[in-house]
Amino acid sequence: MTIEEKNAIKEANIKQIEAKNYRFTAWLPVLEDPNTRSIDAVRGRMSVMNALINISFEAPVEIIRNWIDHHGLTKRLSKWEQEILQKNNDALSDRELNSLRWYLEGLWALMWVTELVDNLDETAWCGDHMASLLPNLERNENNEKIDRLSSLKSGNEIYAMLDFYYRLHWYCVDERLKGKQALINEGLVYERRKALEWLINKDSDWDDIEMGT
Repeated sequence: MTIEEKNAIKEANIKQIEAKNYRFTAWLPVLEDPNTRSIDAVRGRMSVMNALINISFEAPVEIIRNWIDHHGLTKRLSKWEQEILQKNNDALSDRELNSLRWYLEGLWALMWVTELVDNLDETAWCGDHMASLLPNLERNENNEKIDRLSSLKSGNEIYAMLDFYYRLHWYCVDERLKGKQALINEGLVYERRKALEWLINKDSDWDDIEMGT
């Protein structure tokens, strides 16, 4: 992607942000060239996230661990996720459970990337129909709904959406630092941006994504 293309995306996103009455800063730089992961890697991350979310809804850790192992997904776990699966439910902290619940928004971003959902509206939480599009572990469904995903949105579409959320994240953080309330939820923006950052940098580690603004 050329610097001219990146700057064009930046300017288009700034216009969109301004039209929504969010604040922005023109000095926030463009992002690095994307090094996008494969559809196989994305399916693996989505599968793991979908499974682990269940723990935040009180599913027994042992059952989720066994499901992940049965479907050959253990290698897709991050170090932190492996540690979660070594605990029992009573040993999980509120912070850990909250982090897993937030996976809903990161997973929603990847569902947009794989064209399971049509938009990634920053003013709306993940859709009520989300669960119907994914394997239902409570019913012991297999992973077919994710395994059959075969394509990603174009590199330019993904880059443009990440750039948009990157700039939204700056707005949310800056409002918070000023003691103000952003018009959108910072947690939602953060989790979606994190998933997109992971996607376009295949050398990054899920537990340590660069999220500076």
